[in-house]
Amino acid sequence: MLDRLFYFCHMALRTKRFTPTQLPFSSEILFEKILNLNEKLTGQSVKIKSILNPKDTDPSMIIFFDGETNIYRFKDFSADKYGDIIDLISCIYNLDRVKAYYKLLDICESKEFEGIEKINTSDVVKIETKITRYKIAQWKNRDEEYWSQYNISPFFLQHYNIKPIEKYEMTKVQGDKKWSYIFEQAFVYGYFTKDNKLYKIYSPKVKDNKFIKIKNNILQGEEQLKFEQPYLIMLSSMKDMGAFYALKFKGFEFVAPDSENTYINKDKIDFFKSKYKKIFTLFDNDIAGMKAMKKYQELYQIPYIHFNVEKDVAECVKQHGIESTRVFMKSKLQNAIRKEN
Repeated sequence: MLDRLFYFCHMALRTKRFTPTQLPFSSEILFEKILNLNEKLTGQSVKIKSILNPKDTDPSMIIFFDGETNIYRFKDFSADKYGDIIDLISCIYNLDRVKAYYKLLDICESKEFEGIEKINTSDVVKIETKITRYKIAQWKNRDEEYWSQYNISPFFLQHYNIKPIEKYEMTKVQGDKKWSYIFEQAFVYGYFTKDNKLYKIYSPKVKDNKFIKIKNNILQGEEQLKFEQPYLIMLSSMKDMGAFYALKFKGFEFVAPDSENTYINKDKIDFFKSKYKKIFTLFDNDIAGMKAMKKYQELYQIPYIHFNVEKDVAECVKQHGIESTRVFMKSKLQNAIRKEN
């Protein structure tokens, strides 16, 4: 019975046809920005090289105004593709039309569109996303293989309430409109609180939207803190926490903000400072990670540890093994502690 309901929800979503008129910017602006056109679209047609076929040598993609629907469309003769701006995003990112629509909404909130006035802003209704149901799966060999490549143990997964998800239903609500659809795939994991409330879904094998945040203001690992060690390290993710746990350094407890762009509030930082001798950040070795660590230093005077062997702790364990990572990390931790004493 449940599987039949999943099927009908999925089919209902597939039949829904989103249109560019539901987007916050005109089709002209969207084509101009996404294709990086060097001229404004004011009704004329523009021919460019195909962005869908890298072998295209002569301009074979036309951006033109469709008088019947009053929007711009594209025709790519080289790739044999045609459609509106949503179809273009669908082709670029290999998404179905529904996912392409929501991808476009994310793009519309990017820096490229800052300062551009939105159209029909009073009619643009915020979309609310909910996970309305899910089914927990049994652990399989493939799941253990995935986590074990980072040396993350079954004990850690159980202690931090990480469970495999067989399938889940996502519902999106926009005003009085409501759509539900089902995801059922391998390598999907739920992060749960101690009272078994799902707060995040992690899908490491998908290209986009690896994380679905269900509850806000969750500091990963906070429920497991015992306040028995002198040092607290703030890491980038649950996966990094698991890899750091496997290194078995004494004297440390750890947490991970919901994301590097989510800053822990001052009251909680002050509480942690009263419980630990010192707090450090150890985020990803990339622009976003460095920016976040420097921000914590600026806001809360929390020093950071720049671990530059790989992008993050988990990736270092995967690429170099647990013992080599321990050697790399040991000197970083010792230098950080020595510097602060």
